Amino acid sequence: MSVSRFTNTYGFHNLNLRVLSSAALANCLSSRFQILPSNGESAETIFFDFESVSNTKRHRFGKPPGRAKPFYQLESGDASYFETEDQIYLCCDDRVRVLCNPGLGSAWFSVLDPEVENLWLASHLLLTICLIEILKRRGLYSLHAGGFSANGKCLLIPGTSGAGKSTLTVASLRANFDYMSDDMVFLVDRPDGVRVLAFPEAVDVSDQTASFFPELSFLLGSPKRPGWRKSQIHPTLVYGAKVTPEARPAAIVIPRIAKSETSVVSRMPADEALLELVPNVLLTEANSCRSHLDALNQLVTSTPCYRLDTGRDFDQLPIRFRELLAS
Repeated sequence: MSVSRFTNTYGFHNLNLRVLSSAALANCLSSRFQILPSNGESAETIFFDFESVSNTKRHRFGKPPGRAKPFYQLESGDASYFETEDQIYLCCDDRVRVLCNPGLGSAWFSVLDPEVENLWLASHLLLTICLIEILKRRGLYSLHAGGFSANGKCLLIPGTSGAGKSTLTVASLRANFDYMSDDMVFLVDRPDGVRVLAFPEAVDVSDQTASFFPELSFLLGSPKRPGWRKSQIHPTLVYGAKVTPEARPAAIVIPRIAKSETSVVSRMPADEALLELVPNVLLTEANSCRSHLDALNQLVTSTPCYRLDTGRDFDQLPIRFRELLAS
């Protein structure tokens, strides 16, 4: 029995992200990308094709032949890069397979039914990896970071999952900062220096983060989507936040959770900050990797870097952030 599929298009900095998928996947992606404009004019279209299959024997493709190298650690999975073909193959427990051609700007997804159990893998984790690699070939370099701005200047909060980025993002949104991202931004080299491009998707909120802020208490105990570990909120709806599409980086704040009530901000050497950011470079195609590393180096050498030992003074931190942006 054939399943109806839908085409949705999202605009991202002079690119169109066009997605062909089932209704369930289309709903997930629309929720994730609802802040992005749709059907805007663009110089190029990036294409993602999702197809559901009834069993593993019906996956529409397998791992390509040829020499490959691993480039990302997937739990119970495979993330391989084929240098000669400039292809990426992803597979998670054989529930979702992906074949991506970053240079051509396209990726095909084969998603095992029951689809609902694999929606997060397909629409978030694996799609994000493909998007990072496709945009890297086009001079847009990913940074795993929250980002918010004031007066055209951006404060970046890089860090891995669990470092407290979303909590700091919520604290900043409720203090009327403009929104750029909860989890990922992109860097681009402009004639006047590196700039930060917003990737304004929904904010992922853990139960712990929700417990810190009274207005998010409605999330506690609410059911989460199958496969999702966190709840999602849209900052434009919950906080009336404005989205800043592009800004000049003015401060980099790298957080770690402290066992104290009061947060401490201290200056951080650029080379130490770069070491923290280097894992953002997925080791695939050599030239784009070098360019990605160059963009990160330019970012830390041109932008003041700080270490934040995060306490629980979430009402005071936005005041300190504004001071950093003003300095």
